[in-house]
Amino acid sequence: MRIISIANQKGGCGKTTSAINLSACLAHKRRKVLLIDMDPQGHSAIGLNIHTGELKKTVCDVLYDSNDAKTVLNDVTIEVGNNFDIAPSNISLSALEQHLSKVQGRESKLKEAIDGLYQIYDYIIIDCPPSLGLLTFNSLIASTEVIVPIEMSLFSLHGISKLLKIIDLVREKTGHEVRIKVIATMYDKRTRISKEVLQDIQKHFQDSMFITVINTNVTLKEAVSFGKSIVDYDQKANGFRDYMALAKEVIAEEKILGARPVKQKKPFPPATMVEKQFIYDAPGASCVKIAGTFNNWNTSEESLMERKKDGTWSKSVYLAPGTYQYRFLIDDEWVADQNNSNQVKNPFGDKNSVIKI
Repeated sequence: MRIISIANQKGGCGKTTSAINLSACLAHKRRKVLLIDMDPQGHSAIGLNIHTGELKKTVCDVLYDSNDAKTVLNDVTIEVGNNFDIAPSNISLSALEQHLSKVQGRESKLKEAIDGLYQIYDYIIIDCPPSLGLLTFNSLIASTEVIVPIEMSLFSLHGISKLLKIIDLVREKTGHEVRIKVIATMYDKRTRISKEVLQDIQKHFQDSMFITVINTNVTLKEAVSFGKSIVDYDQKANGFRDYMALAKEVIAEEKILGARPVKQKKPFPPATMVEKQFIYDAPGASCVKIAGTFNNWNTSEESLMERKKDGTWSKSVYLAPGTYQYRFLIDDEWVADQNNSNQVKNPFGDKNSVIKI
């Protein structure tokens, strides 16, 4: 499962538009998507024709620290289309930061909520608020990737450094690695300023930037006004073409994971779980992770293996009875298990190791 935050503390950069339409385009390409609205303004929900003021439960209830019956993400998700759900928010989320100010582990509330999901998704897209407070910090801790929309203005690059510092802080304090990519938005090829800013962004970010550029398109604004994604509003529009191109770029990166997640209907009771120890011999490696269908190919810090004095790396994983595919990530290079001859080809021409419990 890939968890992607759409973040930029600067407003008016196409953040929510990107969150809605990237989610819709991924769903259109047969990926199961959950859009989590972490903005107290609730614009993602509003942009999908959800009346936020009438909601009985929202993301705020999920993150709220309470001794009462726990609200989980599954309790607040709303289906908005085929393969497309949303966990909406409203203005009540704005009080959460103050409420959690003295709560231990407050930065990981969203991650815990996602870990507790019953429904399995290929992608979780998080629409972050236009700020660098606790809500954005929660989103970054929960994410494996961050997409930063940058619109074509003179001020577009000025605020990005602050966001990058926050991401570095997350990495430094928690060891959590977050992959960053930039997307140029609101590009108007008729203006010189758009061309100059785009060149500056391409020069600054180079390989950390999507090839796709989101052009200025009035149909995108029309779609929001009708409470629809561009997929449901007008598939002949340039906005649909741009966001579908972005979705295809995102999907093309699935090769890094070796395969798409295998969905499980329901976890087995804890009593049936079996401890399995994975071992990999890599004395020269600086970082070894394990990922597979048992953790939705998630390579967050939870997948880190422990290095032994003899140069081997190990990790114990509790698995329910079943058949699983997995691979090791050795310093950003995917490899199969050297101790397991049971392997199958994945859709990308490589091999996944297979284990049966």
